[in-house]
Amino acid sequence: MASCTAPGCGGTELRRVHQLDTHEGTPAACLACGARGHGMIRLFEAGNEASAAVLSTALYQALPPATDGPAAALPGQGRKLLFFSDSRQAAAYFAPYLEDSYTRIQHRRLITQAVRQGCSDPDEPLHIDDLVAHTVRAADRAGVFRRNDSRQAKQREVALWVMQEVLSLDDRQSLEGLGLLRIDIDREPFWQPPAALTSLGLTDDEAWLLLQELLRSLRNQGALTMPEDVDAGDEAFAPRKGPIWVRSQGSEAKRRVISWLPSAASASNRRVDYLVRVLDALGHQGERRAAALDVLNRLWTDLTTGHLADWLPSENQPGIGVVRRLDHAWLRLRPVTADSDPLYACDRCRRITAVSVRGVCPTLRCTGRLEDLKPSPETDEHLRRLYLTFDPVPLRAQEHTAQWTGEKAAEIQGEFVRGQVNALSCSTTFELGVDVGELQAVVLRNMPPSTANYVQRAGRAGRRADSAALVLTYAQRRPHDLSRFAEPERMIAGEVRAPIVPVDNVRIDRRHAHSIALGAFFRAMKDERGRIWRKAGEFFLPDDTTGEIAAHTVRDWLTPVPEGVMASLRRVLPDTVQTEIGIDSGDWVAELDRLLRAAQQILDQDVTSYSERRDQAAAARKYRQAEMYEKVIRNLTQRELLGVLANRNVLPKYGFPVDTVELRIPQEGGAVSGQLELTRDLSAAVHEYAPGAEIVAGGHLWASAGVYRLPDRELVSRHYAVCAACGRYRDATEPVDPVCAACGTQSASAQRRYVEPVYGFVAARGPQRRPGQTPPRRSWSGDVHMSTDTADLQEGATTFVSGHTTPWSAGTRGEMVVVSEGPAGAGYQICDWCGWGRPHAQAGPPRGSHPHLLKDTQCTGPLRVVSLAHRYQTDFLQIHLDPLTGLTATAARLRSGLYALLEGAAAHLEISRDDIDGTVHTGTDGMPSLLLFDTTPGGAGNAVSMGKQLEPVVSAALTRVAACECGPESSCYACLRNFRNERFHELLSRREAVALLDALTGNVS
Repeated sequence: MASCTAPGCGGTELRRVHQLDTHEGTPAACLACGARGHGMIRLFEAGNEASAAVLSTALYQALPPATDGPAAALPGQGRKLLFFSDSRQAAAYFAPYLEDSYTRIQHRRLITQAVRQGCSDPDEPLHIDDLVAHTVRAADRAGVFRRNDSRQAKQREVALWVMQEVLSLDDRQSLEGLGLLRIDIDREPFWQPPAALTSLGLTDDEAWLLLQELLRSLRNQGALTMPEDVDAGDEAFAPRKGPIWVRSQGSEAKRRVISWLPSAASASNRRVDYLVRVLDALGHQGERRAAALDVLNRLWTDLTTGHLADWLPSENQPGIGVVRRLDHAWLRLRPVTADSDPLYACDRCRRITAVSVRGVCPTLRCTGRLEDLKPSPETDEHLRRLYLTFDPVPLRAQEHTAQWTGEKAAEIQGEFVRGQVNALSCSTTFELGVDVGELQAVVLRNMPPSTANYVQRAGRAGRRADSAALVLTYAQRRPHDLSRFAEPERMIAGEVRAPIVPVDNVRIDRRHAHSIALGAFFRAMKDERGRIWRKAGEFFLPDDTTGEIAAHTVRDWLTPVPEGVMASLRRVLPDTVQTEIGIDSGDWVAELDRLLRAAQQILDQDVTSYSERRDQAAAARKYRQAEMYEKVIRNLTQRELLGVLANRNVLPKYGFPVDTVELRIPQEGGAVSGQLELTRDLSAAVHEYAPGAEIVAGGHLWASAGVYRLPDRELVSRHYAVCAACGRYRDATEPVDPVCAACGTQSASAQRRYVEPVYGFVAARGPQRRPGQTPPRRSWSGDVHMSTDTADLQEGATTFVSGHTTPWSAGTRGEMVVVSEGPAGAGYQICDWCGWGRPHAQAGPPRGSHPHLLKDTQCTGPLRVVSLAHRYQTDFLQIHLDPLTGLTATAARLRSGLYALLEGAAAHLEISRDDIDGTVHTGTDGMPSLLLFDTTPGGAGNAVSMGKQLEPVVSAALTRVAACECGPESSCYACLRNFRNERFHELLSRREAVALLDALTGNVS
């Protein structure tokens, strides 16, 4: 829905988004008051991809096309949309989702045009080949194909569209499911209804319709032959990839065989279910299921041996036997119009159909009745209206995030500027410093964290003096978005806060020290030896003549550290950082050498692994495969050296993620694999890149298959335990004491072990698929703990909150441990040898081997059940509770109050909720406290700001939990829940949050 925010209008005019009042050169206008311009039209829908795609499609269709010049000949005729998402994965997923959903509508619109133009006489319906020919012509007129596409290529592509539609993979949204297209078997003039149907008391026409519905069920299950140019196993037919066959009884899912009759005596299927309900409508006396089975059995005989046998020709498949498929050549297609056929809609499930046998709904197990339906432009639902009126102009969408290499990102940016890409789904990569050319509209797929972000994103549209701009902001169902939706002026006309940049972040500063040292080293090597290294292979692999590895010489050159380098370090780095990284002692040089040697080992292992595969393929005379592996080796060794050093945590990079690891994409995974660099901060990667997790990148799904290991290095491992009684966290290199030091509870069963995957993760090999209509579920199955007590780190303060004193303390070096415990908290099975892994909760029965993570072989290494973790230091804020509150507060109250404070801090301080997090910390005295911290390793100053403005933060938190519409005893994504705290969702309650916040303010009843 859309509403106007102009003064005096107040959003009273609500209308459907596809009825935007737009004209060339002007933004959308309110139909009530006529207001136009930035922010005047406000959009709200439940937060999901489908709603965002509906809005985007409507806006794209409303954009005026270029009428002359080069842009008029481009796909989309110069239309361009820029999408912003705060989440990298949300941006990556939305690009293929939008393109796929838009293309599906486009194809159906073209088929609708073709079937209506090609079937002028309802008595002469179209053969599938005829429909393909008409659709090719319609697609040509719409500019769907490239100019150099051959006629055969066009027919092959369109035939795939038509067969997707005939199979009705998404039945309710298909042309047939919306009553726009009718697909029947060709009814010969001499056709006689089978006795099995006429004996039921059906008329000839009713018998025909019933038989058509039964055969349609086979078609919908995929048991259908394909035209010569269409492969039944094409990914486009997933999840019904064929060929799929049918036989009388005995289905076999592995061999893709379905059965006409139920496989088991007591089972049912959609044909039995439908026939039972038809018999009931006919008033059949006796046991209806037995009668339905008898009818189906007799019909099968007619369909396989009688005069109807041509419809289901037999095939003798090796290992399967005699099976059948419905012959597509007998299908006839024609449009359903107001003058041709009646339409019906179920009064219960609202299913639309052109076939009615005694008013029985064909939907499985539906007890509703079919009623006459009279479609009209006023009552047509959204998709039906689109299929009838949609302008089938092409749309090409691309992702633009940090997951691409710099070269590929620049290429996509250029295509968007030129109009070759119409929709660009980006994260924050386009906020600053990128010229995207002339834009008429920008879509924000969530409310930006702050006014500054909004201004940067919205300002991308309408930069040319002669053009107006429309900014469409989509509010997701989460606290920040809803608060800004309620008060849009705070975002549109709010104040831009001065940015805070802490200069003593040790992890970032260490990388700057490395950049100073390596810059000096590279200059010296060029001046003294004439050596220049631009590619990773040149720097990390042995020299062809001397055998020297350049990366190993850096430490020698820095021993001792040259005076010029030392002077630069002292001038650039704060004194506290110099002391911590060991500028005087030289410890920083040892750390630089460690990182360089780790990067060298990773590249050497990769090159060795692919060299072995190349040699094996060449020995087996698989020369194309050997050539592919040779290209992979070149790709690895020819990567830009500075980019590799940044990704390996040696040099700083844009955005400063400080402990980055990579999800390594198999280089033989297709053309796109060599253009991706999937890196995440390790605190997020232990969840998002964990074995079994799926990531969207480059329009494909990539599944993590395990943890990357180096042959001569063990991953850091520690034992840990969380007390079941008080929640206190403990870890150590040896098994921890089973007795909790805080409360005295013995909990030996809680003893766990974690590893730190500091070398990253590896994606599974094999063909990749498109993301589909459901985004991969993001799982955050774990918690964050403080591994050290805060007593020695505290800088105490007391804040007056509503006249009540609330003690808090802040620190700048609290050591946090992010622990990922896998689905159901069961951990992960990780191989001690190759690193292959899987979630322990999803593991099947034990087996002797598993796929080697890096080679095309099996590995027999032992599997160990562990958690994944990352340790880092950051700024924190510890809120101490009074003894009475601390001793009586339940886990639900503590967690609810904690997440309410975090939402309040994000709202009041205008910071991204992802930049702060919290946990409940139990001290050695057994007293709980609330721990709020920066998620950026090293800290970003947010924790200190929260402490200094604790009173307005608490006030904002109370406002948030009080305003939500969910029940006070529960919570939802609009108040306290998010995907990071999903393990506590059942604990979270608005009522409990208010109780704890009242205790902080002294308002205890």
